[in-house]
Amino acid sequence: MTLIGLPELLYRAYNDHDPDAVARLYAPDATHEDVAQGKPKRGPSEIANGLSKFFSWFPDAHWAAQAQITDPSGSVAITYLMTATLRGQMGPILPRGQRVSLQGVHVLHTGEGVILSSRDYWDAATFQRQLNTPKTGD
Repeated sequence: MTLIGLPELLYRAYNDHDPDAVARLYAPDATHEDVAQGKPKRGPSEIANGLSKFFSWFPDAHWAAQAQITDPSGSVAITYLMTATLRGQMGPILPRGQRVSLQGVHVLHTGEGVILSSRDYWDAATFQRQLNTPKTGD
């Protein structure tokens, strides 16, 4: 697995809604942090469990990688656009078909063909605003 291949494999697994495939890309002691939430997940199993929950809320989630910057030291930054429709109750937020379109940046730190850590930067205010906006056209 090459450094360039890890982001491609990560987004393929995300778009296939395959948390186990995502988990296999991470080192056993890896971490993932959604920076807007400030709650790091530790280890592939916890990362996969978080994604499973996310996919239960957004079963049509799709990530489109837009640009990638690769550092020879093993760091990769990928800008993306994630789109999805809320279909499952997410805490107090009831699903009403809310569409989410969220730009973000994944920063991956890699080594020996696996992801050692990842951080996902996205705007929580934009996400919340889109979830709380009534669906139009009904």
